[in-house]
Amino acid sequence: MSLQPQDDSYSDIILASIKSPSFWSIILGAAGIFSVVLGGSINLAFDGLKDLSLWVLMAGAGLIFLALVLSPRTIAIFLAGRKGRYGVNVAIMTVAFFVILLIANFLMYQNPNRIDVTATRIFTLSEQTYRILDNLGKDGRSIHAYAFFVSSASSDGERQMAEDLLNEFDRRSENFDFSFVDPELNRSEALKYNVTTYPSIVFEADDGKFEGVALIAEQDFVTGILIATGTEQKTIYYLTGHGETSVSRDPMTGAIGLEGLDLAIEGMQRDNYRVMPLNLKQFEEVPSDAAVLIIAGPKDNKDLDDDELTAILKYTQGGGRIFMLLDPDPPEKFNGLAALYGVAISGEHVVDAVSNVSGQMLTPMIQKANGQFTTSVSASGLTIADDVSVMILPDSAAILSPAAEEFALREHINFTPLSMTTPASWLTSEPDDVAYSPDKQQGPFPVGAVVEASGMYTDLGPTHQLAKFVIFSDSDFATNKYFASMDNSDVFLNSINWLADDFELISIRPKLLPYRELVVNSRERDFIKWSSWTLPPTFMLFMSFVVWWRRR
Repeated sequence: MSLQPQDDSYSDIILASIKSPSFWSIILGAAGIFSVVLGGSINLAFDGLKDLSLWVLMAGAGLIFLALVLSPRTIAIFLAGRKGRYGVNVAIMTVAFFVILLIANFLMYQNPNRIDVTATRIFTLSEQTYRILDNLGKDGRSIHAYAFFVSSASSDGERQMAEDLLNEFDRRSENFDFSFVDPELNRSEALKYNVTTYPSIVFEADDGKFEGVALIAEQDFVTGILIATGTEQKTIYYLTGHGETSVSRDPMTGAIGLEGLDLAIEGMQRDNYRVMPLNLKQFEEVPSDAAVLIIAGPKDNKDLDDDELTAILKYTQGGGRIFMLLDPDPPEKFNGLAALYGVAISGEHVVDAVSNVSGQMLTPMIQKANGQFTTSVSASGLTIADDVSVMILPDSAAILSPAAEEFALREHINFTPLSMTTPASWLTSEPDDVAYSPDKQQGPFPVGAVVEASGMYTDLGPTHQLAKFVIFSDSDFATNKYFASMDNSDVFLNSINWLADDFELISIRPKLLPYRELVVNSRERDFIKWSSWTLPPTFMLFMSFVVWWRRR
């Protein structure tokens, strides 16, 4: 019974507070400030909730206004008091924080420079992509990409990857933009672009021409842009019928062999080339639409016949472009074809004691850091190796040529070594005998070269249209086994680009997204599991004990 008066007094106080305008003024003011902070946070954090954030901000402003109308004197007294001053300070600091955050976001948005710290720089567009995007605006062309994705949880990862990549394209070029389309909600748009499988990305030029790709990869996006903008699709032929390196893909399983040319062909196709085999016994001549003829690793026992040699010479005399990958001691007539223009492949193997792969001296490593590449700085117009750093040439030979003085007498032929071994290299006729001896010819040796000729070496002047050759004394570097090693793929594709006069494509290609897998046995797995569960808590308990012991 003695508690009843106290209960009544509490009830009276509560009722009096509820009836007081001052009480509601403080409540509305606090709610208004909270709403303003919440609305600003939503606006900053969620692009898709801009409308909601505006309504929350307006509601907060309205609540603050009502608080002032109900009891301006209470608000003034509250703000002038100690708690009010603390509250005002907190509010000012909160507003200042968001203002700083807004300014920082604005500055970062205006400045697109970022740092990619991944091991293979997978979040940075390649130089090739930059050049193609930069060229979009030069002739007034523009591209709009339509990303067709079905709204489902299973496609969220792919959608995010596509959006990240498209955002990078959009940031680079003002002439590129994109939008996402749900083909289930907008069926007519999907039918317009012949999209039947999802996800798909369609690149449409401003003239209405479009190209669709199904893979979410930078190089495939570049290919879509090239085709949509009407970039000419040139034809590359690779010679067959003499044991050359060729396609090895199994039509049933899709598996490829180590000695095939499949990855190189796929790389050329991504550069918007049409790649076709060529058997001269069947066609009897090199087709007139051949932008480049590839001769990759013919075998010793399968040489050219006279008619085939004549067909190739007719092609070169008409201004043809040949990419020759000849192994040590190549077939006689293939080597003779190069010799007609002043160069030949030796029958001996190159041994490099300084720059090689893991002590394998028969596998020279060509490094820009050692000055082993010729770039456009020292040879005007020769941009093949400008952006590459390292390549390897397993079991290569030396490219032999007359002295520079001899070539100087023939102004219709220009010979330029493209890649060289180090001075600590020599030739050996026996791959099992790599030891140096004074009787062995010492380097450096060219293992890659470029020849530009408007006549043969025996001619006294120009006799035909300007022909171009890129010659390497090894074909293995272009095979599936070594194509992705170091910068081998870029050297191969840059050579094709240079021969085909597609200089804007010469660059470092986009990196593949690496898949890194940690393989452990059961003991290692248990150690990782239990150590992650027990060590952090144990360490924290130990530190807590140390702190308690020092303070007690």
